Amino acid sequence: MAVQQPQYERVGILGTGLIGGSLGLALRGEGAAGKVIGYDADAAMLARALERGAIEEAAEGEAELAAACDLVFVAVPVRSIPDALVRAAPALRPGATVSDVGSVKERVMETARDILPPACHFIGGHPLAGSEQRGVGFADPQLFRDAYYVLTPSEDCDAEAYSRLHALLASLGARVIAMEPRQHDRAASVISHLPHVMAMSLMNVALQRAEEYPLLRLAAGGFRDMTRIAASDAGLWLDILMENRDAVRESLSECVDSMLRISDLLAGGEEEELVRWMRNASTGRQSIAPVLGESLAGFYSVILAVDDRPGVISDVTLTVGEMGINIEDIELMHPLESGQGLLRLTICGEEAALRSAEALRGRGYRANLGKTLGGE
Repeated sequence: MAVQQPQYERVGILGTGLIGGSLGLALRGEGAAGKVIGYDADAAMLARALERGAIEEAAEGEAELAAACDLVFVAVPVRSIPDALVRAAPALRPGATVSDVGSVKERVMETARDILPPACHFIGGHPLAGSEQRGVGFADPQLFRDAYYVLTPSEDCDAEAYSRLHALLASLGARVIAMEPRQHDRAASVISHLPHVMAMSLMNVALQRAEEYPLLRLAAGGFRDMTRIAASDAGLWLDILMENRDAVRESLSECVDSMLRISDLLAGGEEEELVRWMRNASTGRQSIAPVLGESLAGFYSVILAVDDRPGVISDVTLTVGEMGINIEDIELMHPLESGQGLLRLTICGEEAALRSAEALRGRGYRANLGKTLGGE
C-alpha cells in the first residue's frame, strides 16, 4: 500500500457499483483519503462494498454521507444524479467539493449549478474506464491507472478546489484532462456512445441471421471484439443515450451516411474508392496508436502568472485540454502582491509542453517552460 498524506480527510461515494467501488478501492489503496464512506440505495450492493473493503463505513443516506465528507463522488446512473444531488445538497459542508462520474456532462453541470449551495464546488468528471460488467464485485483498484479521466470545470471553478481534485485523481494513476462540457458530450458520442449502439446493432443483426443458419458458431475474433460491449447493462445505457441523445443522433447520422456511401461503392464496384476508404481508416488508426499506449517521456513545467479572478482555472485547463494534452499535475503557488498568483502545470513530454505554453501565450498568459526536477 502506498504511504502518503491523505489529500482529503473523508471522501464519500454515492453509488458503490463498478466505478464507485473501484474509486473506493483505489483511494484506500493509495492512502489518498483518511476515510472512505459509502452509500447505495441497494442495501446488498452497499454491504458487498463494505465486505470488499471499497468503503470503510456505510452511511444511511445521501444527507448523512454529505454531512460527513470533504469530497463526494456521485457514482450513480446519469439520470439519477439530479435526485442524488437534491438529497445531498442541504447537508453539504461549506467548501466541500462534489464530482460525478457520468459519461454525459452538459446537463449534469447545469443541474449542479442550480442545486448545490454557493459555498460548495462542483467539478464534473468522467473516467474513461470501465467494462461491460457491473457491480462492486467487479471493482478494480487499478481501473483508473493510465486511463484518461476528464474533468469539466465551470467558468467560475475555484482554482484550489480543482487543483486538489486533480491531484487526488492523478495519485490514482489517472491521466487527467479538462474539457468544456458540450465538447465532452460531442466527443463521447463518437468514441463511447456510438460504438455501443453499433455493437448492439451488429449483435441484433447476427441474432436475426442466426435463425436462418448457425451463424454464431462461426463467429471469429473481429465479431467477438466488436460485440463484446453489447453485453453492457441496458438500463445504464438507456440513461446515457437519452441524456446525450442530440449528440448521439448527430454522430449516428454521420455514421449512417458513411455506411450508405460504402453501400453505393460496393454496388458500383468502385474498388479504388473502397481501397482509399479502408487505407484512410487504417492509417488513422495507426497514427493514434502512440496516443493510446504512449510511454512517459519526461516531465516539464509550464509556469504562468494568473489573475485572482473567477474563470481563470477553467480558461487555462480547457486551453490545454482542447489540444488533447494531459496535465499531470496542477499547483496554485503563493499569491503575489500584485493580485496575481503563479500556476504551475506539469506536462509529460517536451513537445506537448511547448504546445501548451504556446497556446497559453496565445490566450495572453506569460507562460514559461522548464524541465521538472526528476525528469529523464
